[in-house]
Amino acid sequence: MRGTARGVYIAGVGLTKVDLTGKVFGSVFDLFQHAYQRALESSSTPSLDAIQVGIMDSEEFENRANIAAKIADRLRLVGVPAVRSETASSTGAAAFHEACYKIRAGAADNVLVIAGERMKTVTTPEATKIMSKTVDPVERRFGFTMPALIALMTQVFFEERRVRGPEVADVLSRLMYRAHALGADNPLAAFSGRPEPLSAYFDKSRNLPVATPLHRKDCSPICDGAAAVILTSTPHAVRVAGLGAATDTSSLLDRAELSRMEATKRAAEFAYYDAGIADIRRVEGLVVEVHDAFNSLLPINMVELGLSSPDEAIDELIGSGRGDTAADDPYANEVTGPRGRVPVNLSGGLKSRGHPVGGTGLFQIAELWLQLTGRFPNPRAQVLDPRIGVAQSIGGPGNNVYVTLIELASNQRQVLSHLPMPPRYLRPSDQRTVPASQLHGRRARIEAATTIYVTASGDGPIHVALLSIGDRRVFAKLDAPTEPGLDVVQALAGQHARFLVKDDGDHYFQLVRDRWDVPRLFRTIRDRVLARR
Repeated sequence: MRGTARGVYIAGVGLTKVDLTGKVFGSVFDLFQHAYQRALESSSTPSLDAIQVGIMDSEEFENRANIAAKIADRLRLVGVPAVRSETASSTGAAAFHEACYKIRAGAADNVLVIAGERMKTVTTPEATKIMSKTVDPVERRFGFTMPALIALMTQVFFEERRVRGPEVADVLSRLMYRAHALGADNPLAAFSGRPEPLSAYFDKSRNLPVATPLHRKDCSPICDGAAAVILTSTPHAVRVAGLGAATDTSSLLDRAELSRMEATKRAAEFAYYDAGIADIRRVEGLVVEVHDAFNSLLPINMVELGLSSPDEAIDELIGSGRGDTAADDPYANEVTGPRGRVPVNLSGGLKSRGHPVGGTGLFQIAELWLQLTGRFPNPRAQVLDPRIGVAQSIGGPGNNVYVTLIELASNQRQVLSHLPMPPRYLRPSDQRTVPASQLHGRRARIEAATTIYVTASGDGPIHVALLSIGDRRVFAKLDAPTEPGLDVVQALAGQHARFLVKDDGDHYFQLVRDRWDVPRLFRTIRDRVLARR
């Protein structure tokens, strides 16, 4: 914890309504101007010493570089130093942290943090291609996009929780329902006034597959939006209590556990250490905004933040009535609803409020400020006695994460000043550097698999698996035609395969049938009988 650093306070915030049409804001400057003016309306800060700009990809979405200086110009703040932060989809949070460091260090007294993205300048396929550049080239080679990587992690997380078969869609549909029930009542949300019934998830004509098990209604939308936060060293009602950040490996191949977001866990540990908190679950007055760009990320991240146990996270979000014809009311949820122990994503989250990638992390922090000051735009979702807010923002496939704690300056809690500092480095899994070509013909085990329907190149569907060969992991495509209607992912999970490297250098795999694998034989027969029913 930085006991000698100066305090940082939030003087005011401003948010745009998240737009799905691309017609509300004429330029990125209009977008940022709107958020800035809203922030000025709630702030008495007389002058600014610095501007911290968060925008993920102005070069491709806007065809503009050196964007920070141009934003300072358009906001009539010429002369004020401006610098841009960029950490993929956690950019808004990164900009906030950098601004806090300037004030803590005494380099500035008042800093404007402004972050957002105007994504509707391009088509959805073009946006998919742009966003896929955050994916490691090794993974991109096999058709992986962001949703496809999260789909692979989801497969493993659900399997560890024994969520299988039809139950997977049941859980995902209820997470969708939860997000839209809350977002529909948020006037600033992209899907304001647009709740989604459970039945919408099972409409195959509209909810098309993206990457097994994720569908369109599991994915956050392409949208426009911006947030502005004015930070100051002068005491105000809400202060910055804790900052934490961490990275993870670029490729999933190098991670020890596929179902984990280790960078979130580490970023949270640093933020809690910074705030003097030993056990976040014992803190009273929590309100939380978690990065759920895909429905399945919500329970995964609740676990990594230490807010839920792995076996309770799903039920704490959607209730225990899985398989029922009606979904539980998220407002009445005794754990994660507005009156619960840990109210989470009351904005509707990224899925329903929207995910303007460069601004999302700052949106979350601003929404927590609105909760703490009793100004949340959805009165039904206003927490009665909020004292401390936790925001988590993910960049890339979980490899650049920021966790932020803000709290009421008047909050009386014990601040532990002698907590041990978390270890600084993360040790990735050790992999031998044997060239893939030398693994040709080797026997492998399929750890996880997904069918990618939407790729950056437009090809698909592609059946891709992550294989374990000794202590080495590789990606490979299925080298065989499949039966129409066969759930390839269910058929592949846990099976053995033979790894192949073809003349073009691409990786493939063929299934290996163990002659006397009686349990698998019975499972295959059972699955096919159930499928016919």
